[in-house]
Amino acid sequence: MSVRPRALALLASSGLVAAALAPSAGVAAGGAAPPAERSAMAGGGWTKVSTGAVGTLSEITTTRTADGVLHAVYVQDVGTADSYEHSTLSTSGKVIGHSNVLGTWGSLIANPELLATASGGLRLVFSGLQDTNSANFYSQGYGYDTVSDASGGVWTIEPHALTKSTAPYSGYGVGATTLSNGTPVTVGTINSDIRYRVGDIATTDPGVVNAAADDSAYTAPACCLYDTQLVNSGDAIWMTWYSNGTGEPNNGIFVQQVYPTAGPVLKAPGSSVGGDSLAADQAVAVVARPGGGVVLAYKLGYPTAKGIGLWQVGSSKVVKVPDSKGARYVSLSTGVSGRMWLAWTNDANDAFALRTSPQGFGLGTAQELTSPAKASELWSIAVDASLNQGTVLVNDVTSRAVFSRIVNPGLTLKAKGSARVGKPTKVTFTVTDAGDGVGGVKVKGGGDSCTTTSKGKCTLTIKAGKPGKVSVKATRNGYGFAVTDVKVKK
Repeated sequence: MSVRPRALALLASSGLVAAALAPSAGVAAGGAAPPAERSAMAGGGWTKVSTGAVGTLSEITTTRTADGVLHAVYVQDVGTADSYEHSTLSTSGKVIGHSNVLGTWGSLIANPELLATASGGLRLVFSGLQDTNSANFYSQGYGYDTVSDASGGVWTIEPHALTKSTAPYSGYGVGATTLSNGTPVTVGTINSDIRYRVGDIATTDPGVVNAAADDSAYTAPACCLYDTQLVNSGDAIWMTWYSNGTGEPNNGIFVQQVYPTAGPVLKAPGSSVGGDSLAADQAVAVVARPGGGVVLAYKLGYPTAKGIGLWQVGSSKVVKVPDSKGARYVSLSTGVSGRMWLAWTNDANDAFALRTSPQGFGLGTAQELTSPAKASELWSIAVDASLNQGTVLVNDVTSRAVFSRIVNPGLTLKAKGSARVGKPTKVTFTVTDAGDGVGGVKVKGGGDSCTTTSKGKCTLTIKAGKPGKVSVKATRNGYGFAVTDVKVKK
């Protein structure tokens, strides 16, 4: 059975039961569709990715190789044991293959980390208990990794330990990244301790590992820490986590630079209310943006999410994402252009996604993705931003399957002016993508149509026979449509 690190709750150092239970997911009310002028229903549909039964606690980790193929890994529940299934998707979203990463293990963590290698291959960082072959020393709970070429067809487990600590298996969060010279960096979290290592130990023999230099460590003032993640920003390694410790200073989302030097621990603004906060419930959503800057996405408010906050570390400003009230699971990804894709689910088990501007926090319109099926219960979400379109994947624990879908960036349509009954009225419209004008968009409504200029503007002559509203729609290939209403006065 799959092991979500926080659910196992064993002390890495002693095997004792952990001091605190895992945080519960924040329960948010609502789930209604966002206003028409802010969000539109995305076209297309969901595609089933997985085979067999997916672990109900499994997160999804992804990366895209230079050939354009998207690779996804998640836990398969194999009776009383686990395996990692690797699936490949084309740029159009078609599932093109599957492979088994490790065979069958006694248990595997639910949040492995899939990374691209400098040579263009794949590397999966994980932990687990290989009970069927303990002579190979892969049952100590260290951080391990397995590698493949760009196809992901055949995987080879590496004969080294990525951590001295066993927290990667028995703790509450595992994160991984790589320095530009290929050196691995790995982190595991247990209770109030985070243990991280730059480099590896050249064997998995526990006698040798136990004699190695200790992992670096951070100990929080109060228990407990969860959902740890690492990112590399210009070879500065940043670590982030969620804490449900007692009191305002020890509660919320936190981040710290840990390499090449350890910096101060910073708290994400708005990530708690008083001494309470909403748990991340999957790996904290964080990216190192090309060109510089570490950005976090997390839930604001308590006891229900008032929205998602986007925060660049070091900034005093948090950008609240429109239409994200009631968010539950949050994922963030960035591409080489600097644009980010943000995806989230809510407690109505609908999914949403939007794309940002290349720099700053200009936000496109949220695309409503609904859910794969009427009875879906979405446990985790992942998003890939490496192409112009976004790719969103979810773990639907009702159907025990991973689904994916392609998402076009959303247009934003705004009207300037109103119409009058019985009098043809010119109304100017502006169409933008994350704040930038979009040309070639067809805008239609009120008995007229127009096409936007390069600045995203065009004018309709609206004819209306009675007071109320006229609906106007904007469409262009490669984008989700946008709608807005024009008020009609007497």
